[in-house]
Parts: sequence; C-alpha cells; structure tokens
Amino acid sequence: MTTAREVAIVAFAQSDHRRRTDDLSEVEMVMPVLHEVQRQTGLKAAEIGFTCSGSSDYLAGRAFSFTMALDGVGAWPPISESHVETDGAWALYEAWVKLLTGEADTALVYSYGKSSPGSVRDVLTRQLDPYYLAPLWPDSVALAALQAQALVDAGDTDETALAAIAARSRADATANPHAQLPGARPRATTPSGPSAPETARPSATAPPP
Repeated sequence: MTTAREVAIVAFAQSDHRRRTDDLSEVEMVMPVLHEVQRQTGLKAAEIGFTCSGSSDYLAGRAFSFTMALDGVGAWPPISESHVETDGAWALYEAWVKLLTGEADTALVYSYGKSSPGSVRDVLTRQLDPYYLAPLWPDSVALAALQAQALVDAGDTDETALAAIAARSRADATANPHAQLPGARPRATTPSGPSAPETARPSATAPPP
C-alpha cells in the first residue's frame, strides 16, 4: 500500500475585497498577490511545478478571460497550467491531487473575481432557465430571499438563526484586514437613540485560493 504524500500550504496572500474595482484589470488585481506569495516562499515562477487558477468567465463577460490573468503569473518560459471554472476551491483540489500523484512537487493556486463591470444582481440571473424563470427578471438578492423563506417555511431554520450566521461572519471578518465589511453592522439612530437590531449581512470574505 502506497503511503499518501504529505501536502501543506506554505504561503498565502489576499487582496483587499472592494465593492468596485473599476480602476484595476484582472492582471493588476492578481499580480501583487502572486508576488507576495513568491516573496514568502522564495520561489521563482520557473521553480513552481504546477499552476492552477479558478475564475468565472461568465462573470467576466468574455470567454477564456483567465488567459489574460496568466500575464500576471508569467507564462514564459512555458509552465504547467490549468484552470477551473468559478471556484478557487476546485483549483486547490486539482493542485492537491497533482501533488498527491507525484506529478508535481510544488503548486501555485490562485483565484479571482471581478463583478463590477456589470450589475451582478442582474448578470447572475441570466444563468436561470430561459423559458420560465429568466423572463421574470428576478435578481440574485430576491432569489436568495426566496431560498431563505423556503427554508424557514420548511422548519429547517428561522430568522434568528440566519441573522446569527450573518453576525458571526461580520465578527470573524474583524480578524481579516482585507475584508470588505468587518465588525457589527452600524445601528440606525433616531433622535431618541438606536432603532435597529444589530444584525448584518455576511461579510465579503472568501476562502483561500
């Protein structure tokens, strides 16, 4: 029986999560993060055995948009590279398998997303069934609300539990200097004092690439 190789994450970097990044391209978003990881490890691009990325061409609005981000990695000299759609977790999994099989000894995994070129609430709904759902033009927030209401109606959760998840995410984000919405949601005030409960939406943090 072959013993599985031990695989470890030896460096991690993250960019600031911002609501809009109109002034930055995908390459400009990725390059500082990649350079920081290389600084932490002391590795050069040619010394990395496998590179895998995760991003959404659908969200970017153009096919094979991930090839542009490779400019930030440096595709010359030729590198062993792969890309998975949408989720950086899939990219991490592919690299993990590559390392377990012994096809690579080091791997660079990165993921990115930029939704500000369009209205993400409208863009995401274009993935819906084109005959019954898409013509209704529900936005992503409305669909999320319907899903939450369905869970409440089924008795699987309640508003208090959902609010606790959001509050916990905001509290956890205080330990991440790159988070977009850290800490408790500011309470609305009236002349007589606070008037809104201290609940919050989930923070805009993401799992490691």
